[in-house]
Parts: sequence; structure tokens; C-alpha cells
Amino acid sequence: MSPSLASTFTFGLLLSLAGQSLAVPTPASGTDEAASLAKRQNAPAFGGWDQGENVTALIQELSEQVNPIDRDVLLPADGFVFDFLDAKSFGGGGKDGGVILADNTIFPGVVGNGLSWLVGFLGPCGMVAPHNHPRATEYLMNIAGPPLAAGSFNENGSPFFGGNLTAGEIVVLPLGSVHYVSNEGCDPALIAAAFNSETPGVGFLSSMYTAFDPETIDAAFGNAGATIFNTTDIPGAVNLGHQSCLQRCGINGDTFNINGKISNPDLMNMAFAGYLKSQGFNYDGYNASMFQQYN
Repeated sequence: MSPSLASTFTFGLLLSLAGQSLAVPTPASGTDEAASLAKRQNAPAFGGWDQGENVTALIQELSEQVNPIDRDVLLPADGFVFDFLDAKSFGGGGKDGGVILADNTIFPGVVGNGLSWLVGFLGPCGMVAPHNHPRATEYLMNIAGPPLAAGSFNENGSPFFGGNLTAGEIVVLPLGSVHYVSNEGCDPALIAAAFNSETPGVGFLSSMYTAFDPETIDAAFGNAGATIFNTTDIPGAVNLGHQSCLQRCGINGDTFNINGKISNPDLMNMAFAGYLKSQGFNYDGYNASMFQQYN
């Protein structure tokens, strides 16, 4: 094909693909413009939004906006701020801590931004049981506290990835992978995780397993008499972890329960205190004025 013919062909192809995009846009009606103006004029005044209130209506209205500016004017002044220390844990928490996911069901600030964030407060030996996220890759970090045991399985044929995650380290947990994280120490741990989706979703392996009828489960395991668990016995989001840890830390798995007894701020402070103590950091002698020597 000659250069001139190729150019003609390419131009013609672009015209055909453009289709209606080359048409003159239809101007907005006076009604649409008036509605948009009224929406902006009636935007919330500077002030806060109450995390305790039902924000479903606000989130739905934000989701319906095509223009990001229209989302911005609907958002309260501090609508991009979320307080994890004052938020309720997923599923009401568990016996050994809780996790809070700021996604597009409870946090207006993530709408249209393609991400969400999680903070976890794990008590001693607390575990976030094996689960997956059907719509997001997770980037999990051990902020403060003892080493975490973490494991991930992506798919058939893929190896199992497992190891310890010390404070300051991050692990990538691919979209759809089944993974877990467990505090292996006797002090609390503070974790945080980012997701590349506003609604990552979660499916606990225990819940998925017990969703099927017993006969199907048994057949899946070769009719070998697979154990069928009582769904009422499945623990909450953060349950007591490995028996070896419980025994080492003197925790009675039958009676131990910190849910509603230790606040998230206290668990966070304990995690930092335990970590600093384990590192031999003299926080009693610390003073911010020490940085003046670097002037």
C-alpha cells in the first residue's frame, strides 16, 4: 500500500470510528442549566458530616454526578476526611479486635476516586481469617506491633506465598487471592491496607465454604466425609488466631473477649507502646526539641 493510499485509508477509518463524536453537541437545555446552578447554590455549607448518620442518600447522589465538580460541591467541607478511631468495626468486630473499611458504602470521600482504605486493630494473637476481595488488589502494611504471619494463594497451579511481616513492611495481595493475616505476638498490632477499588468486597473462606449444602461440600472433597461446620460458630471479622500463639500468650480461647472492652484508640496506643518497648526505644527520654540540633 502506497503512503498516500495508507493515509487516505487511515483517515477514513478514523472518521468511521469517530461516528457521532464528530456531530455537533446538543446544547444543554435551560432546565438542565438551572438545575445544575441550583445544585451548586444549595451545596452544603462549610461544616462536618456525621459518620454516625446514614450517608446512603448522599453517596448515591455523589455517584450519579458525571462532572467531578458537581461531586465536590455536594461534599461537605471535610468530606474527604474519615476518622477510623471513631468508626464501627466491620461485622461489629470480633473477640480479638476489629477492622474498619472506608469504602463507598460509608465514606463519601472515596466516591469517584477509585480507592478505599482499611485500618485494623488486632489484639494479641488476633487473626483476620482467610478471605478474598473480588474487586481489588490489597496493599497491606504492618504499622506497629509484633510480626504478622501472612499467607496468600492466588489460583490452582500457583504456589502458596507465606511469611512474616514486621512493622514497616508491606505485602501485595492480588485481586481475588485468598489470604490471611495473623498477629503472632502478645501485644496488639495496628495494620492498614489500601485497595484500588471503591468497593473491594470481601468473601471469607469459612462463609463461602458453608454456603454450599453438606452433600456438595462432601462431594468436592471426594466424598471423604468432609467436616460440615455449624455456621453459628464461625467467628467475626477478627477472631482468635493460632493455638500456638494463644498458649504462648496465656490466652484462654474459650473465654477471652476484648470486643467492646478496649477502644480502638487504646489498642492503637498499646500497639505503638509494645513496638517501641520491643525496640528498646527510650520514649520517656524523647523530646521533640532534639530536632533543633539539625538546624
